[in-house]
Parts: sequence; structure tokens; C-alpha cells
Amino acid sequence: MGIYKSLTVFCLFSFIVSPVYPNEGRTSMGGRQRKLVRRKKQPIEWDLEESRNSVYQPNPTEAVVESRAVRPVKIKRRKIVNGKPQKQIIRKILPQSNPSQPRYPQTIPAVNNITETVAPKPDEAKRFLSLFTIVSFKNDACTSLTGNNGTCFSSRDCDSQGGVKSGTCASGFGVCCLFSSTCGGVTTINGTYFQSTGYPSTYDSVGSCQLTINKCAESVCQLRLDVENMVLAQPESTDHKCDFDQFIVTGGSPIPAICGTNNGLHMYVDMGLSTNSPVVLTVVTAGNSFSRSFSVKVTQIECNSLAKAADGCLQYFTGVSGQMFSFNYNDASGLQLSDTDYSICVRMERNFCGIQYTACPDTINTAPQSFSVSGSTNTGSQVGTGCSTDWLTIPCATNTNDPFAQNGTPVVCVDRLCGQVFNSAQTSSGSPNVPVYSFSKPFHIYVHTDSLEGSSSPPESLNRGFCLNFVQQPCTASTG
Repeated sequence: MGIYKSLTVFCLFSFIVSPVYPNEGRTSMGGRQRKLVRRKKQPIEWDLEESRNSVYQPNPTEAVVESRAVRPVKIKRRKIVNGKPQKQIIRKILPQSNPSQPRYPQTIPAVNNITETVAPKPDEAKRFLSLFTIVSFKNDACTSLTGNNGTCFSSRDCDSQGGVKSGTCASGFGVCCLFSSTCGGVTTINGTYFQSTGYPSTYDSVGSCQLTINKCAESVCQLRLDVENMVLAQPESTDHKCDFDQFIVTGGSPIPAICGTNNGLHMYVDMGLSTNSPVVLTVVTAGNSFSRSFSVKVTQIECNSLAKAADGCLQYFTGVSGQMFSFNYNDASGLQLSDTDYSICVRMERNFCGIQYTACPDTINTAPQSFSVSGSTNTGSQVGTGCSTDWLTIPCATNTNDPFAQNGTPVVCVDRLCGQVFNSAQTSSGSPNVPVYSFSKPFHIYVHTDSLEGSSSPPESLNRGFCLNFVQQPCTASTG
């Protein structure tokens, strides 16, 4: 009886553990069909040829030993439901059971943990950047192909805002976009040009032409108006008033109306802190027939910008040296305008404590008139209380490189300068112009002209105004 039970257990165990192959038929157990499948041995397939090389490189002198028992395989039964096999198959790669086999390494790392060096491919990198890299740049000033200053925009933004593309900027990612507006225009775009109709052609008509300028951002505090070209009718010849043509700026700080030729001048206009504080530029033409034209660039300046002018400065210069001249000077061929009061400022550069002014050369007039502010041709230089009609105020001006003392009369520094000769001391007619120094800070010049020129006594109908070159002076023991 014991032997019979032992044989029965042995046969049952052999039946259970013995594999049944697909070509050996199926067994029926309780009306349910089951099929045991042994997964075929398959070599490891690598996704990348480079991965195969980096994972294992056999020794060419080493003999490769084939073996069927590479690693154990876990068998998963597949259940057949309603006569259809389910597609869920679970595979699990177990570690190598026989480390003596040289065909594969003992430990196979995951593919995504493999680090390999990829050769650089510049062309593919460029194409990748052009598709997926976002390039941003500021709308800064740029130089167009025509030589005019434009604003850097993307090509699409330039087209959508009505600009004209002229050259590239931002390393080729942007275009230099020119914006212009004429009579009746309204703009919020920084860098807009206010131009006469048909510019650069001239026009001969009377009327009014306006441009309204709104802030492009709440942070804007100032406008800079660069008068690149302005040819209007000259003032009347007696008292030099702008009775015919005028360029008028309203909405900001008070600015004198000007006329005549003012190419190369600039003005700063205070826009205030309000978000709704437009500035209006107006050109009024009247009187006799005249060929007129104008082009004024409008630049908006933020409150915290280094380009912002000091408060109260109509003109503002930066740099160690430069040149300044009065309205309608026109290379000493224009007439000094009456009724003007404004300040010209020079930013004091680092390590400079003084400034030198010299009269510009005059190549047109026989007697130099690059400084002809008051009096007549028989007037020399006048200073202090001798200047009562038109004058320049230069704080503590001297004709020597000394903060207080000077040569001539008076022997100390003065503030007001006028006459036909540029000097901080009194001189006679025909005396030469000399350099004038100032070590008072900040470097400001105040310009005043009254309402009379030819009607004054003595008549001053031939005054041209002034043109001064400036050079800042380094700090020394006596001036610093």
C-alpha cells in the first residue's frame, strides 16, 4: 500500500513539471483549456549600434563559446478566454546565472544610463536653434541703410506698425525700421520722424502741420527732438521775431518758438509723470513764397535712463568735448532770434572738474561773428553789468586756467558775457576771441535775448548769435 501511494505521487509530480510543447496537443481539465509555452531563447537586441560597442567589445583572440543556458527564463502561462488568447505577456530579464560565459557581460546596464560622446554637427545644431530658440532684443536705436537713425524691430512688428525696413540689427535677428509721420499724425512709437509732406522735397504753401506724441510707456519722462533738417523762413529783419514761419512745441516745459535754419540742433522736452500728457509739435507757415522742409526725430527717454537730461536743460550735451550754437546761427549767416530764455547743459564726466569754451571759426564774415550777442560791429567784449539786453551766463568765468583769477578787467571771475568778442574781461573792438574757463559745477550756460534787436539803442540788427566749442578740463590740485 505504501509503494502504491509513492508511485502515484511520483507520476503526478512528473505530469505537472513536464513541459508540454505546442505540437504535443492540449490537455483538458474540467472543460478549461490551458497551454504551457516555453519562451524561446532570444539573444539580447540592442537599440543602438553605439551602445553595443560601448557595452561589450570581445577580445578578437578569445574563442566564443556557444551555450543554450545563457540565463534563466521565467515562464508565464497565457489564459485563453472565450477561445481568444490574451496579449498580456510579462517578460523579466534576470541577471546572468553563469558568469563564466564571455559572450555577454555579467551586469547589463539600462540603455538610458549609457553615456556616449556624440560628434558635433554644426549644421544640425543651427537648424535646431532656428526652430526652437526664442530670440528677444530691445527696440534700441539703429542705423538704417539711408544713414537715418531707426528703431530695431522684428520684421513682422515693423510691417504691422507701418514702418519701412532698411537694413538689419540685433545680429541679424531684427530689422532697422524707420517710422515717419506728417501733418495730422499721432504716434506712440519711439524714434518717429516728423517730416514735411513729400520730404525730402521742399514745399511752398501756408498752413499748419501738427504731430501729437503720446508716451510709448508709463516710464517715459522726456522727449529728445533732433532737428536733422529745418529750413523755414527767416525772422523779420528788424527785431528778429518769427513773424512768418514758426516751429512750436506745446504740452511740455516752455520752449521758445524758433524759425530760420536750425539743422543739427536738439531740444529736450519734459513730459511729466502723467500717463496722459501728450506733446504737440506744430510747424506754422505764412508770408511770402519760400521753399520749406523739415525733419525732426522724436526719441522718448525713460525716467531712469542715463540719457535723461538734467532738469531745466533745453539742450544737453554729453562727452568730454562738443559744439553748441544758438538758434538760427546757421554758420554765422543767420540772425539771432529775439525773446529766448533757455539753458544749455554739459554733463560733467568722471575725473573732470572744469570746462573750456572757445568761439568757433567764422569762415563767412570778414570780421568774425561766431560770438555776436549784443552791440554792433564797433563793440568789443562786455561783461557783468555791461550786459543788459542780450547775454550768456557762464558761472564764474575766467580767461585763465584758474577758478577765480583772470587777466584784464575785472581781475576776478564774472558771470555775464556779451558783445562782439568772446572774453570774460572787457576788451575793445577788434580784439581776438580767447578761451573762457569755468570750474563751477554743474556745467550750465544760460541764454537770454530780449524782444528788441534793431529797435534797441544802439541797434543790434546784425547779431548772429554764438557758436562755442567746449572741452572739459581734468581735475587738478587747485581745481578739484
